[in-house]
Amino acid sequence: MADHLPTSITLTADAASRVIELAVRGRWDRRLHAEVADTLRKCFAQHPAALIVNLHDLDDGDAVSATVWMSARMVGVDMDPPVQVVVCVSTAVPVAARLQRLGARRMLPLYAGMPQARSAAVSRLPLTERLVARMAPTAQAPSVARGLVAAACSAWSLPGLLYPAKLVVSELVLNAVEHAGTEIEVTISRRGTGIHIAVADLDPRLPDMPARPRSPADQCHTGLSAVRSVATIAGTMPTPHGKVVWAVLRPPPGETHVDAAQPTA
Repeated sequence: MADHLPTSITLTADAASRVIELAVRGRWDRRLHAEVADTLRKCFAQHPAALIVNLHDLDDGDAVSATVWMSARMVGVDMDPPVQVVVCVSTAVPVAARLQRLGARRMLPLYAGMPQARSAAVSRLPLTERLVARMAPTAQAPSVARGLVAAACSAWSLPGLLYPAKLVVSELVLNAVEHAGTEIEVTISRRGTGIHIAVADLDPRLPDMPARPRSPADQCHTGLSAVRSVATIAGTMPTPHGKVVWAVLRPPPGETHVDAAQPTA
């Protein structure tokens, strides 16, 4: 299903830079805490390059939420590759003061305005392996996208992901061709031993992402159902100019890949 967020939270993705912006507003209480925790899990599941947390409209006079943002930073640091987490907050509010006392100066970058936060986050993005292609919404677009995936899996020595990744990118691009009909941007990024596939278009309507099938008998290998069947995790997110539909694929537990930089025996 599509990612329906509470009105107190807004998520925006930049498919090109792989940066997610999370804006939180309203009074901090148990309900908002639970909503933020659930949204942070969704953000990290997508494994972005960076996460910017905008707290300018958060009412937290006791600075109770500070530990949540520090914990988010620790989660990002522990991921492979790490996810950069930065916070945009006024220096005059209690949350900023408490974050500084908790060690934000060394661990969690704080910025007073979103332009500075965005600029800082993008400037620190790692030079991870990534392939990008833009294409018109034509019948040939899925084939072009499959070729991009094949090149990525070959370059990154991930043959075990070739078939499922080609299936996923083909269905995502076909969905964009049929339902958006705008220019399409496909981004294939390496995520350790897995890959992240993002298909962005200029149509803001978010498609319903089917629930993950509970058994092989429930699987339907067409459309977004096929994507949900084979992807480790998948979802949708608005962008400043439309939307992005994404999927992460990882090899089964215990399966290894051959690193092209390392000679084999």
